[in-house]
Amino acid sequence: MKSLPKILFWLGMLCIPLSWTVWYLGPDMEMLRPVLEHIADPAMKAVLQEAHAERWGIFVGLWPVTLLVLSTTIGKYLPE
Repeated sequence: MKSLPKILFWLGMLCIPLSWTVWYLGPDMEMLRPVLEHIADPAMKAVLQEAHAERWGIFVGLWPVTLLVLSTTIGKYLPE
């Protein structure tokens, strides 16, 4: 149980570059289902792909904060 704060800390640190990667590579990937392939207008498709990437980047960007706060909180209340 004492290793849980360390694991959460390092997972939080790993999520920071993961967020940047998802934000940068996001327009080229669709996660769950190919929704954008049915859009015929290339300009509209490009805008929606960028917006999709930004939302995924922000979503993944919230993980480090959550994991780092959990790491600190759990580490504070664990018995020595």
